[in-house]
Amino acid sequence: MVDQADSYKAYYHVCTKGDELPWMFKNDNDFIGGVNRIAICLHSQDLVVIAFILMDTHVHFILYGTMPDCKSFINKYKMLTGRWISEKYGMPSYIKDLTFSIIGLKSEEDIMEAIAYVDRNSIMAGYSLLPSAYPWGSARYMFNDSYKYAGNEFSSLKGCSDREKRVILSSRIKVPDYWEFNSEQMINPLCFFNPKNGEQIFRTPIRYLYFLSKKVEGKIDIGLSQGRKSFIPDKELRLVAEDICATLFQGKSLSLIDVKSRLVIARKLRYEYAATHKQISRIVNLSYDLIKGFV
Repeated sequence: MVDQADSYKAYYHVCTKGDELPWMFKNDNDFIGGVNRIAICLHSQDLVVIAFILMDTHVHFILYGTMPDCKSFINKYKMLTGRWISEKYGMPSYIKDLTFSIIGLKSEEDIMEAIAYVDRNSIMAGYSLLPSAYPWGSARYMFNDSYKYAGNEFSSLKGCSDREKRVILSSRIKVPDYWEFNSEQMINPLCFFNPKNGEQIFRTPIRYLYFLSKKVEGKIDIGLSQGRKSFIPDKELRLVAEDICATLFQGKSLSLIDVKSRLVIARKLRYEYAATHKQISRIVNLSYDLIKGFV
């Protein structure tokens, strides 16, 4: 039997906006720290990274998991990046107001287009190299088995003291000894990213190249410009709401709780799952005006 929690999981495009900051990463050292923070932020989250890219002014991730976990991940990534910038550049509030989007991906085509959009980001930003040559993204690993055998560039953290690990990671979290790092103290992305997850979606290199050649920026940029939206189907969101209800109200179902209690659930659906007011009104069976006025 499938764990009910799995029914809450979906594919999400999680990103920050590219026009809100003049820079997010200034140099290779900043990018290395940015890659390491992905590993650190994933360590305590039940998320799978399908694709990622770090650009000078923003970041993109395609993640598989729940909406709250995606939100927790990007909030933590933003917090740690802000701390890095504060300590290195003396700018404590630089990233404070940076906004992010979490967009649900409904269909297989949506997922493939979003991955291609992320992998194309480097060339669309003016880099002359192919996406597979960009060093701060996942495209270089897609359908490229040679990276399986590049482990001689990396050393295991096993044997490193806690202090050495803190220096390498700029973090006090306890991490697996099998994690590897190179001479520039960058965590091997293959420790937190498995290209097979994306390859299985495309199935063949030809299909991946087809989507990589499509101009998908216009379509996806429209979705991103609309900000936080929910693409969790009503059927799945109703399961989420019933589970929340049972947890908060001694196993009761939605149909047995009062209006005040349903409003509590409505707030959770809005702020933890980014559901729309109309969708919430359907799920908790309350009027749209009441939901919009309360949530």
